[in-house]
Amino acid sequence: MKTKRPQNTSWGFDLKTLNTSIRPQDDFFMYANGGWIKKTSLPKDESRWGSFIILRYNTDTQLHKLVDELTAKRTLRSASEKLVRDIYLSATNTELRNSLGTTPILKWQTQIKDIVNKNDFLNYIVDAHRSGVSAIFNTFVDQDSKRSDQYILHLYQGGLGMPERDYYLKDEPEQLRVREAYKKHIDALLKLYGMDASKRKEQLEVVMRVETLLAKASMSKEDTRDVEKTYNKHSAHSLTKLCPAFMWQSYFTKLGVKNSSQYIVATELFFKQLSTLLERISLSEWKIYLEWHLLNDSASLLSEPFIKENFSFYGTVLTGTKHMKPLWRRALGVVNGTVGEALGELYVKRYFPESAKRKMNILVTDLFEVYEKRILRLDWMTKATKRKAVLKLKKMNRKIGYPEKFKTYKGLQISPRDYFGNMIRANEYAHVREMKKLQKVVQRKEWFMTPQTVNAYCSFNLNEIVFPAAILQAPFFDERADDAVNYAGIGAVIGHEMTHGFDDQGAKFDGNGNMKVWWTKTDSKHFEKKARVMQKQYDSFIAAPGVNVNGKLTLGENIADLGGLSIAYEAYQKRLTKTGRKDIEGFSPEERFFLGFAQAEREIARPEFTKMAALTDPHSPAPCRVNGPLSNFDPFYKTFKLKSSDALFRKNRVTIW
Repeated sequence: MKTKRPQNTSWGFDLKTLNTSIRPQDDFFMYANGGWIKKTSLPKDESRWGSFIILRYNTDTQLHKLVDELTAKRTLRSASEKLVRDIYLSATNTELRNSLGTTPILKWQTQIKDIVNKNDFLNYIVDAHRSGVSAIFNTFVDQDSKRSDQYILHLYQGGLGMPERDYYLKDEPEQLRVREAYKKHIDALLKLYGMDASKRKEQLEVVMRVETLLAKASMSKEDTRDVEKTYNKHSAHSLTKLCPAFMWQSYFTKLGVKNSSQYIVATELFFKQLSTLLERISLSEWKIYLEWHLLNDSASLLSEPFIKENFSFYGTVLTGTKHMKPLWRRALGVVNGTVGEALGELYVKRYFPESAKRKMNILVTDLFEVYEKRILRLDWMTKATKRKAVLKLKKMNRKIGYPEKFKTYKGLQISPRDYFGNMIRANEYAHVREMKKLQKVVQRKEWFMTPQTVNAYCSFNLNEIVFPAAILQAPFFDERADDAVNYAGIGAVIGHEMTHGFDDQGAKFDGNGNMKVWWTKTDSKHFEKKARVMQKQYDSFIAAPGVNVNGKLTLGENIADLGGLSIAYEAYQKRLTKTGRKDIEGFSPEERFFLGFAQAEREIARPEFTKMAALTDPHSPAPCRVNGPLSNFDPFYKTFKLKSSDALFRKNRVTIW
């Protein structure tokens, strides 16, 4: 391909973002995005900046306008509007929060201090779990992976103050840096809490000892992706045998669990080890640990000094972000996290045209047709498995824009002058809603993202793909843009989510959302062999200096990235047969498609964030999400005439879907 001079275009891609000093055959991510990267500075309140994050900022700006209008009104039309307004007002009332100091957590602190026996200890754990305060382990309601029409309570490892167990267990430079900073964070918060130096030292040692023991009992991030390892069904009796030191039946009763006789213990080893820790660690030490987590969890809800210290660790140390987001954005995050669908309903009415939903439906249908044909053409899969794969695809549901019926929050008590109380009551309200699911059939119309979320997801148990309204905007979807950019943007996102239903996790679920073996043994071996090749490829990618991509942790996303690219490209080729081919600004349809694909993943990030993401995030870094799939994609080789001497040339390419 000849080098083109950057220039403005009207087809959905700004040619000024190119870096034509880099050959597309050597680093397509930098070729397509290098000009933008060179001229773009990270905002001080962001850990990364790119297509997704910019769209999230733009969406927040739209939401801010909506909420500002609500706060200016004397009378509101609905209870939902009042909820949104009052939570927002409580979150932005810093003067009141500063005057209260740590008063909001006094009741909780007293409850911890009054623990004198196992029953008191249990009661606090229950209250914490009902109210969204972290305490040792986690519980949540979800579908039973082998009986997807039923809900079941899940038990999961937890109790750590740092994002991942390896921060406690490994002595690599990054883990050591974060671990030492976490100790300073503990000391700083306890000092703000009014504790003297000797007591702070004692409590810091206890917290680190307890959390390190919990980390040693925890599964790795990679293993928690294994849907078979994490499916362990227990009765109350067998759970008591697994972890006899905890009063499970009493816990479930007080938690509000009704009519349930079985539970999923996702991380069995954790709960087995927890039983030993409950006996080995003294009650006084557990109280120190619980008080720390109460304080740490609550810090962002208290006065400015606590908020700043909380950010200094979770923002600056972990992600490198220099400044907190403005108060209005933080407050919007609170509204989204508590009454998100109430705000989402307002967002959809104002900003989401029905025409976008109709066009998206057409595009999704096109991609489903292409994916079915691709499955039928696979040369590594038998006809028997192909039939079942196509059946699963045909059963896959789609949700676009917003739910048919928005959640209501009837009975939720919110005050514009009680931020901490609002958060507790909102968490308790959500908890009761979840517990009630255990007595119902699965609600297949429920959404797990709000319409204003710039993201998408695939649910294995529901066998569905979901695209909230907010992602259906430029640069992913623009009704005015060239088809190449739309297919490479939102088309690849659609294909990505569809492919998740057939990635290393999704492939273990059938068309009804049940975890079930539906592959022949031969086909499973072929799939696993291809997946191992991809895992090895990504293991060799550099995420940040001294840190490689984890090919096992990111495998599902990498499979979906390649699948999304492949499906979207073929759908675009099909589209070209109807619209005809033409060059724009000297770029062929295929060249424009690949530029659009790279644009969608455009991003710069702080080194601290990139290192943390490499340890905790199942997504590969942005450059790998472009160059990785393209290096395996034959049409890219043909379009840009790659040779064996080119950096992106890969002799052993992998094609799965």
